[in-house]
Amino acid sequence: MKKISWFTPSSVDESGESWYSQGYSNAALRTIKALQEKDIGVYYNRRSIPFHVNFCQPVYYQTGRSYTVGYTPWESSKVPPSWYQPMSECDEIWATSNFVKEVYEKNNLHFNIHVIPHGISEDYSIIDRELTGKFNFLHVGGDSKRKNVQMVVDAFIDLYEGQMDYQLVLKYNGYCDADVYYNGKIVPAHHHPQIHAVTDSLTTEQMVQLYHACHCLVYPSSGEGFGMIPFEAIATGMPSIVTNLTGTADFAKMSIPLEAEWGDAPLQSHLYGCDGGEWAVPNYDDLCDLMVHVVNEYEDFKKYTIQSARILHETQSWSAVADMIIARLEKFENSF
Repeated sequence: MKKISWFTPSSVDESGESWYSQGYSNAALRTIKALQEKDIGVYYNRRSIPFHVNFCQPVYYQTGRSYTVGYTPWESSKVPPSWYQPMSECDEIWATSNFVKEVYEKNNLHFNIHVIPHGISEDYSIIDRELTGKFNFLHVGGDSKRKNVQMVVDAFIDLYEGQMDYQLVLKYNGYCDADVYYNGKIVPAHHHPQIHAVTDSLTTEQMVQLYHACHCLVYPSSGEGFGMIPFEAIATGMPSIVTNLTGTADFAKMSIPLEAEWGDAPLQSHLYGCDGGEWAVPNYDDLCDLMVHVVNEYEDFKKYTIQSARILHETQSWSAVADMIIARLEKFENSF
C-alpha cells in the first residue's frame, strides 16, 4: 500500500492558539477520503512516512521529512513575508488554481509548483430548476468582506426592490457585513422583506438543498484561492455569476463570468500586516447587467450551466484530484 503523511491543523494547535478553517477542513477530509478509496494510506503527521503533505497556511507547515509538500491557496497578488521560509523548506508546492501558481511564481516562492485543484462531490447533484414562484438569487459567505456581499445587496435593491417576485437569500455564519436603507433608516440587510438570511451551520445535504432551492448564485468575490462555493453551485447546474479573476477564473466561463479589474487589496494587507498587493475589483454595472440578463434569458443560462455541471462531475471529481496526488507520489517514488 502506498502511504502519505498529511497535516491540516485541528481547531487548536500545539501552542494553544485557536485555528479553524471550514474550507481547509472540508477539502482535506474530501481529499483524504478519495485517496483512501484508491487504497492510499493517509496518516496524520506521521514522521516515519517520507511523502508528507501540509494542507494549511505555511506558518503551520510540518517539515523535516525526506519529501515535503506545501499545499496552500491564496487570494491576492503578494504573499506574507512569513511564508517564504517554510515554503522554501518544501520540496514542492501545490497551488489550488492557476492563479495561485502564477502568484507563487511571480513572488519567487519556489521553483517546483504544481496545480492540484479541489474536486466536486456526487452530493452536489444536478437539477433542472423550474421558474415557479419567486426568483431566488443567492449569495454565500457574507461574513467575509472579500466576497462583497454589500455589492450583491446593493445590486439586488437597485434592480428589484418592491418587486416581490424576486428574493435574495444570504447564507453566512455569524455577522453579515451588509446593510440596506429601509423605512427611513439603515438596517441589517436581512431586515428587508425581500432579503432572507440563513445563518445556521448546514450539513452538506442541507447546503445542496439550499442550492437546489435557488436560481442564481451571485458571487462577485475579490479574491479566491480556488472558489469552492461557486464551483459547487455550478456543479448543481445553477447559473452562477462569478468573478473572472483570481482562483475562480479557472471555471467562471463555465457559467456567467463577471468582469473585474485589478486593484489594491487593503483587506489582505490589514489581515496579514503586510502588503497584500492587488486583487479583483468586480464591475458593479456588469454585475447589474448580468443579474437582469440571467432573469430574462434564464432557460439559456440554465441549459449552458447544466452542461458545464456534467463536465465538472466527469472531469473534476474528488477521485480525479486523488489521481493527481497519486501521480505526484509516484513521481517521488520513481526518483529513487
